[in-house]
Amino acid sequence: MGLTMKPREMIKFLEENGYAFIRAKGGSHHIYGNGSHSIPIPIHGSKDYGEDFIRMVLRETGISKTDLLKYLKR
Repeated sequence: MGLTMKPREMIKFLEENGYAFIRAKGGSHHIYGNGSHSIPIPIHGSKDYGEDFIRMVLRETGISKTDLLKYLKR
């Protein structure tokens, strides 16, 4: 895949796929959920997320890689 994403991009992508902010956990993690599933998203300034983290988010949320690639091409 070879992708990186900024935290704002990841959050916007999750929100467009039915996830909403639930709460902040500590100061560096935000919890996003879709009603039946929640996922912690680390927020460490503007540090990019690497390919492994992106893959984990896709696996945990059930969002397809194709959906992510379509989102990034816009």
